[in-house]
Amino acid sequence: MALLNVTNIPSDRVPFIDERTGLVSREWYRFLLRLFDITGAGSNTITLEDLQKLPPDALISEVAEIQKQINALEVILKNPSIELISELVSEVAEIQKEIESLQSEPLASNFIDSATVTIAPFNIVLTGSPFTYQNTNSYPMDVLVGGTIGGVVKLEFSRGGVTWYDTGSFYGMFTLSPFDYLRITYSTAPTVTGIPR
Repeated sequence: MALLNVTNIPSDRVPFIDERTGLVSREWYRFLLRLFDITGAGSNTITLEDLQKLPPDALISEVAEIQKQINALEVILKNPSIELISELVSEVAEIQKEIESLQSEPLASNFIDSATVTIAPFNIVLTGSPFTYQNTNSYPMDVLVGGTIGGVVKLEFSRGGVTWYDTGSFYGMFTLSPFDYLRITYSTAPTVTGIPR
């Protein structure tokens, strides 16, 4: 029978590097191995993109409803009777089961699958040169800059809107993470299209 690795975080007295071998100490190795095993041992199918998505409104409202039930139970508990106590015990057990089932679901099932839901590309209307576009969505998107050759004078990128970086291009597709900026300086207005991911 295999023993479970229940290693806790090593004490601050345990050096990370073993002075005798120059390698990671046994205690720290066991702790790091335990973290690796807990997080799926490299077989986890959840991507960084999945972690950046928000849970659907249905899940949020379900958690809010459970919280309301808990608050109502707390009010009743301030004036208990024997009948109420037995009723409350069963209600609390039911609520705990609901919470546990929500917590045990894999993260990917709580999110919208980007393969089945697509958001159509849209035109971005330029209001004058230089024109600055910010991705105000909670997801990354591409911005396609096209049109008459020679119309765009400069294309710049910024994260935070303070420091601007020249892209070295006049046309093309540029990926903007949430809240990134693209600044377009032009003599003839290009065609600019937003493409949500």
